[in-house]
Amino acid sequence: MNFYNSERKALILLLGVSALILLLGLGSRELWGPETRWANIALQMLQSGDYFDPYLKGSPYYDKPLPSYWLITASAWLMGGLGPWSLRLSSVLAAWLSIWLVYLIGERLFHKGTGLIAGWMLATTFYFAFWARVATADILTVCGVLASVWWYWRGPEDTRLGRYSVFFLLLAATSLLKGLIGFVLPGLILLPHLLSQGRWKRHLNLRLCLALLIAGLFYMVPFVLSHLYGAPTYGESGLSLVFRENVVRFFDPFDHVGPIYTYLIYLPAYTLPWAPCWIIGLWVAARHWRQLQPNERWLVWALGLLFLFFTASGSRRSYYVLPLVPFAQLLGAWWLSRHLQQRRASGKPSERRWVIGFASAVGVLLLVLGIAYPWSNGGGGVLQFSAQVRAEASRIAPWNQWRMVMIEVDNKLPMYLQNQGMPFYYVAQTLDFPRTGNSADFMAWLDKTSGQHWDPQRTLIFVQQSENEPLMLSYLSGDHQMIRTTPTNGERLAKKSAEGSVAFIPQVPGA
Repeated sequence: MNFYNSERKALILLLGVSALILLLGLGSRELWGPETRWANIALQMLQSGDYFDPYLKGSPYYDKPLPSYWLITASAWLMGGLGPWSLRLSSVLAAWLSIWLVYLIGERLFHKGTGLIAGWMLATTFYFAFWARVATADILTVCGVLASVWWYWRGPEDTRLGRYSVFFLLLAATSLLKGLIGFVLPGLILLPHLLSQGRWKRHLNLRLCLALLIAGLFYMVPFVLSHLYGAPTYGESGLSLVFRENVVRFFDPFDHVGPIYTYLIYLPAYTLPWAPCWIIGLWVAARHWRQLQPNERWLVWALGLLFLFFTASGSRRSYYVLPLVPFAQLLGAWWLSRHLQQRRASGKPSERRWVIGFASAVGVLLLVLGIAYPWSNGGGGVLQFSAQVRAEASRIAPWNQWRMVMIEVDNKLPMYLQNQGMPFYYVAQTLDFPRTGNSADFMAWLDKTSGQHWDPQRTLIFVQQSENEPLMLSYLSGDHQMIRTTPTNGERLAKKSAEGSVAFIPQVPGA
């Protein structure tokens, strides 16, 4: 009982510290990189009430299935609106569950304590923690893959319909978050175990076929809903884009083409600071292959097959390696657990230095992700810009009375300017808006182009701020207040110019 209590306390400590790493300063960092797409699409769903047709800045954009956006809109509904917390909450929860799942897999398959070490390794892996705080589908996919692997290992010989159904539903749900790798990756990971001793023959039965059918029908639900209830003029097919993004991209990449050695660089980088552990573990496993237990061999095979699969794909990016990270850390934890047992047997225990190592990694992550990174985003940027625009516009009229025109702005801006009013009007780059003239000329063009009437005294206009190009619509400054994005603390420290947007706020006549 004492051992059980101590193990439970160790798990609670792991999950508690993991939550602190994932949550500290989460809402203080402005939108970054790919998460701006999820923010923009989710915001347009919330503004329009159309949850079946994803739009990016007013244009159809169905490159990912719908559920990853639905998770964000559900969080926004529960938390009272779309913001940094509701946007990133699903990724944070998926990362937290991934740490727990790695613990469960390690404890079930290897030495006692291996799962706990693997959990600490994953929780204190810098790039895992970084991407866990970014609103994309990548960490959601990692969680789904781990959940399906954990479910399989709870009963690998079990052939009941219920067990098959849950397994394949997990695969279908994971595939609905980013793409078909939700089916492919767990299949590759579990293939060595299924082939060993002919286990696959045991699972060739009608119950498995029925479970596959149930999962297939479940997978089709969002696409069917999109077809039935989406706008007839939307113009993009979710299923055709699934094929393009997953099959065509693999064999004939149209973007993100990296060199074949990409993951030889990024797998060690994405498993820092614990990369030496799994590399040593791989070397030890190769040297003692014949003496390894079946589960230990399975882990090496699984990691190898994942690596070969991602390398074989013609489309390669650094963060595509994220699904390999938990399994690499499991291998590192297996080696470290074995190493510590050998040290104890020789009378030279070394647990204390590893405890200090994990504690130091936690401290560095909290300092960098929770304090330094949010500070670098402060003092300017989109956070201060949007606050200043709100304040200045609200002096003229209540914030929810303003309508907004976005001309070639970055994806960061809309989430910070939402006002529960009408959806933003995005001016496509293909439109030839007036480059010279005056405010009356621009408003006349806007009325004609949009087919709507715009009140000049209740319209905010935003344009992109570019360092080496003349400011678009600068002629509006004659009767508009102009607000520019200012550098953040990090940009000032690096002596970089500000990147962002410029707002034009109409001046009140006679003011």
